[in-house]
Amino acid sequence: MKSRRIDTRASRTAAYTCVSRAGAYLEKDIRFRGPDHLAEIFLPMFAKLILRSSPLRKLFVQRVAPPGIYEYVLARTKFLDRVFVQALESGFVQIVLLGAGFDTRALRFADRNRGTKVYELDVATTQQPKIEILKRKNVRLPAELVFVSIDFNKEQISEVLSRAGYQEGKKSLFIWEGVTMYLSQPAVDGTLDFICRRAAPGSLLAFDYIYASVLRQENRFYGEQEIFKTVTKAGEGWTFGLETGEIVPFLSERGFEVLVHYTPSDLEEAFLIAENGDRFGRINGTHCIVVAAVRDDTRGD
Repeated sequence: MKSRRIDTRASRTAAYTCVSRAGAYLEKDIRFRGPDHLAEIFLPMFAKLILRSSPLRKLFVQRVAPPGIYEYVLARTKFLDRVFVQALESGFVQIVLLGAGFDTRALRFADRNRGTKVYELDVATTQQPKIEILKRKNVRLPAELVFVSIDFNKEQISEVLSRAGYQEGKKSLFIWEGVTMYLSQPAVDGTLDFICRRAAPGSLLAFDYIYASVLRQENRFYGEQEIFKTVTKAGEGWTFGLETGEIVPFLSERGFEVLVHYTPSDLEEAFLIAENGDRFGRINGTHCIVVAAVRDDTRGD
């Protein structure tokens, strides 16, 4: 099997997502400002200086970032923040972040957590630098936060989570942000099977995915060519996608009921267009976001 960059180094795409979140938090217009005020702590000083300059930040978005990806990360972060907080407020027993990268939700929403365990899963090459930075910056880690090292393509999620203290058959939220497109089909199916069998009915899964046509390089969507080249050049090329209109039957066959599905245009309308019609930008057309529930007729034991 061909080795991947993330087997030996921190994920470049996770770092880019962190840069985008940090930049979005500095947007002047509060209507389109990103919510992640902690993302900046993971960045080197030169990156912070660039983002703090409005002209340089705009140059980054227009010239460096693939079209619509900065805007997509902004919208996705806001949406999944909402899902995360709702789970905390609804008393979910545990939240599992699959491929957490430089996620800060366990930190940002610690004051709303009343005992929900938060498991952050990722490859060690990305997770360990994150932990070291948090320690160096003297960031207080919530007692509910558990870091779990895993290689999703090689290890069984059930075994890894069980060792970390995950409670089977309990109401849980799984957030799979920016991950599925980098996995193999068996790895995707294995994770879905684990959630369906080992979480209580009514547990939620929130994740994003790309269209399968992107893998075939059919170039149907805004910004498709640029983002495909970017992830491939980074040594983290995409390997999994779903056909247009396939998401509902795909998840239904695996024991889930789709509750929410956002296409790129849906995300624009929800997060990038103000009440008076002002528009912040356009979202890259390759990604969709879905929230699904483990069906009641699925065994959770």
